[in-house]
Amino acid sequence: MLNKIKKLLMKKEEPTNEEVFEEQIQAREEGLAAADNIDSVPEMDQVMDVELNDDMEQFDPTEEEIDQMNNPSESDPEYLEYSSEVAGYENREHQWDTYRTIANYIGDDDSVLDFGCARGDFEKFYQSEYEASLDYTGVDMNQQLIDAGKKVYNEEVDLICKNWFKLDKGLKKDWSINIGSNNLRYDADMTKDDIPYLNDTLHSMVHHSEKGSIILLASDQSDIEDGLINYNAGEVFNWAQKEFGMAAIDHSFSKDLFTLIIYKN
Repeated sequence: MLNKIKKLLMKKEEPTNEEVFEEQIQAREEGLAAADNIDSVPEMDQVMDVELNDDMEQFDPTEEEIDQMNNPSESDPEYLEYSSEVAGYENREHQWDTYRTIANYIGDDDSVLDFGCARGDFEKFYQSEYEASLDYTGVDMNQQLIDAGKKVYNEEVDLICKNWFKLDKGLKKDWSINIGSNNLRYDADMTKDDIPYLNDTLHSMVHHSEKGSIILLASDQSDIEDGLINYNAGEVFNWAQKEFGMAAIDHSFSKDLFTLIIYKN
């Protein structure tokens, strides 16, 4: 399936986990791109417009096929481990570009606590992008993603499956980061609205940081209807500045997203 990985394994030197992971991701995306470029495959609306002849029979997907479409992780054992979609990104390039936006604020030798880390991909991105190690801990409440990260990275990434409001009070890193994890709600706490939940998240992030906190949020200026929770950058900034003092907003890199940076005195 993955010829490039096989070539790596044939080298005299054993490939690193990062090399294997990168090749697996590239192979998956090349396969998806090839499928997208097949000219003979009609669009779904074209298929629906086709009139059936008398001797033609219409086939509806079976329950098993529908289940596979709705639950790709069950039909594809590598989905949780290597797919960018499972971490909330269109593809690997989109994921890495988003990570670069956050990494720009992190200084050399700074440590990171990642709120909503999924598999902990940020650490491996940082290592490959900057060719430097990163003191990193990721926290996520999704046990499946934590297990996938531990498997694909051979337990080399420090990952915690826990509610980020219940972390050890003594756990602190230079920076707390949150890359879009408040754009969707996974907590199932129906008693708390989105804004109070965001505010409580920021309080937790600030508590567990030494230098500051960085969060990526979906903007209400976006024209895209993607089902995300959208925030007003001005309102978020005004609240953060009043609550924590030193804060900044960067809305320059995208109309759809903005970062809030909270600095600790």
